[in-house]
Amino acid sequence: MAEVTTSKNIALSRIESIVDQLMQTNSLYQEELSKEEVMAIYANLLDKVSPEMLMALDDERLTKRVRRVMATQMMTKLLDGLTPEEVEIFNAAVEGR
Repeated sequence: MAEVTTSKNIALSRIESIVDQLMQTNSLYQEELSKEEVMAIYANLLDKVSPEMLMALDDERLTKRVRRVMATQMMTKLLDGLTPEEVEIFNAAVEGR
């Protein structure tokens, strides 16, 4: 059990470093996301997925995955602020209507 916790902590530490870097270089991330929120997403994910899967990725691939999660979380927050009419307009645009 301690081995799993150690692997998870190592993976989270690596991810945290990437999150810090991305947040420092992108003001939109700084404005819209909290580091704690992003790290909580990964902590939950690592309860379901083997930390070794993420640790096996090179820095470039892991950074791309972290960036996608952050972008998805940011879009979710942006969409939460829309009115029902704005959501309908957004959905129509995405579907190409």
